[in-house]
Amino acid sequence: MSQKLNPVQDGTSWYERNQRWFVLGTLFLATFLSYFDRQMLGAAMTPIGEEFQLTNAMKGNLLAAFLWTYAGAHLFVGLVLDRIRNIRWFFPAMVLGWSATTVCAGLATTYHQLLWTRYLLGIWESVNFPICIMLIARIFPARERSLASGIFASGAFIATLIAPKVVIYFSTHSDWRHSFFLAGLVGGVWLVPWLLIYRPPARRERTALEPLASDGGSALTPRSDTLLSVVCAPAFWAVALIGIGIIPSLYFSTQWLPTCLEKSLHLTYDQKLGNYLLAIYLMQDAGLWIGGAAVLWLARRGVTILTARKAVIVVGYLMMISIVLLTRAQTTLAYLAVFCCFTFGIGIFLGNQHAFKQDVVKGHVATVAAWVGFIEMMFTAFVVQRVGKIIGTQADFGPVYLVLAGLTTLALLVVFILLRPRWLRIE
Repeated sequence: MSQKLNPVQDGTSWYERNQRWFVLGTLFLATFLSYFDRQMLGAAMTPIGEEFQLTNAMKGNLLAAFLWTYAGAHLFVGLVLDRIRNIRWFFPAMVLGWSATTVCAGLATTYHQLLWTRYLLGIWESVNFPICIMLIARIFPARERSLASGIFASGAFIATLIAPKVVIYFSTHSDWRHSFFLAGLVGGVWLVPWLLIYRPPARRERTALEPLASDGGSALTPRSDTLLSVVCAPAFWAVALIGIGIIPSLYFSTQWLPTCLEKSLHLTYDQKLGNYLLAIYLMQDAGLWIGGAAVLWLARRGVTILTARKAVIVVGYLMMISIVLLTRAQTTLAYLAVFCCFTFGIGIFLGNQHAFKQDVVKGHVATVAAWVGFIEMMFTAFVVQRVGKIIGTQADFGPVYLVLAGLTTLALLVVFILLRPRWLRIE
């Protein structure tokens, strides 16, 4: 078992003692880029739909294409990441891959070309969350992981705040394609802080990063568990079922929400719609930060980490279940209020689910994160694709709201039935 060092270490600088937070900053930025690129299509669906004459079913296929390959790649990416020794260069290669693919999407001239760029984007981006979760498990103590997970994941929702505004601006002032070119080009900027801050353990002296690893340390640390122990762990299936319950809501909010607001509120595709989305996605980001901070606050006051996470998740559930009110909502203000509550709850629930992924099987955090990602994303791809068929030509989202509420309830039941102390390795 790796030892935890006192935060104040003799002979170490302030930067070395806090280096994990700087690494976390680079993970935040990578996640921002990942979601900025994947969000582009949903935000540009109106002008793309007009140019390519897309039906709702075709839109569903485009939005789900990314999810199918993203999910499938998770079967293999975790196994690679738990064994790879050179994360420092492997990660940038993947970031450059998805950035180049986004540029290619802006060059697409047919529906099928656009569809294939979405398939490719899913493969490249499949590494991001497993790498981030693995590194957080290595360098953060357990009580800080919900907050750290919330911070890195909030990069996704900062991207959802900005992407609609950027896409709508370019779409209404020049061409939607220019936003894709911009999104792809900024990926190279991320390499600078990553290469400056992150150093593999074998290539540097012992720092404050190394001793905090409670998942088996670095990639050089021997693993005490087999891969079979991953699929046999009750906590693995619990975390996967939680994902099945909440990830469809996440992707509904990031992929279908612009269309939902347009159709339900009869909005025009302009910056007013972008402002509404900005407010809604800001609440999702706030949920990630506040949910993680609440767990840390409770843990510092003697509440067990598991109990603290469950208490915070209950609050997230109550916020998410408010989506059923949209079946009767009539005004713009009502829609905005409910969606703000809904996305705030997603943020709270999601940050804690990421933290639980780090507590399933020692030494296989990336594999756990990736395989859970495969299960939850395969189901989510099915849901996202079906939304286009459910709403049909009438754009009635009522049945979708009820499905999402039911799935969220499933996730809460799993939290209290299957997430038990003896099945988790919270260290």
